[in-house]
Amino acid sequence: MTKEQLENKLYERMSAENETFLTDLKAKPVDEIISHAYEIACRDNLLMLFEDETSLSERQLTVLNEFEHPLSQLYTDWLSRDTDEMDAFRDSIACCADDILRKRVEEKYRDPAQPIYPNTRSEAMARGEVFEWMASRDRTLTCAGAFEKDATSAYNDGKLPAFLKEWTNTYGKDRCMFVLACTMRQRTGDERFYLPARQAAGRFAALQKQMGGHTDVYAVDNHSCVINAAMEELAKPERSVEQKTVKKNTPER
Repeated sequence: MTKEQLENKLYERMSAENETFLTDLKAKPVDEIISHAYEIACRDNLLMLFEDETSLSERQLTVLNEFEHPLSQLYTDWLSRDTDEMDAFRDSIACCADDILRKRVEEKYRDPAQPIYPNTRSEAMARGEVFEWMASRDRTLTCAGAFEKDATSAYNDGKLPAFLKEWTNTYGKDRCMFVLACTMRQRTGDERFYLPARQAAGRFAALQKQMGGHTDVYAVDNHSCVINAAMEELAKPERSVEQKTVKKNTPER
């Protein structure tokens, strides 16, 4: 027999076997039928695997065809491997919970007001906050990608302030300035970064250290003049507040 013929023969035999099993079961009391619910489901699943071409060899199909009741034999063998199924159930439960947690955390970090997650990956794992670490990392990478893609053309067109407003509204000002600070840190000694930009970048030094110092991944490839202009623009409101505070606290002469 060919492989296809062996598969067809086995499927027909198991189908007939299952029909007989179900017919006999229908004559039983309801409670007994319910007690066989798992067996019914397993038999259906096993049978379904033979509806299309299988990955079994001709030798394997021939062996299975030798059983008087091949479907019953497959079910009995499945029961002996039930521990594997319970492990699969445990994995499925964990995956279900993880999927829900991941989606919630990702939604949380889409809020521009959400602070950057400050700990390293190993610390996040120890705290049970690996999803927070991943979501914050991915959001910061997306933030960096948005700047890298459109900031230079906005700078050249004289539209950088408008771009920065939209950028910070989407990702949050601190996250955006963090991306610029990471870029500046990677280019230490670049004289195209003026004092106001360097001072603004300095605010993030402690955070970068807390995150293990591995923050170069967030650096962008834009020209240093674009980075400097963006950082100075974002730092302006902060400097205005500081200047007002100094002026208010300075006695009149």
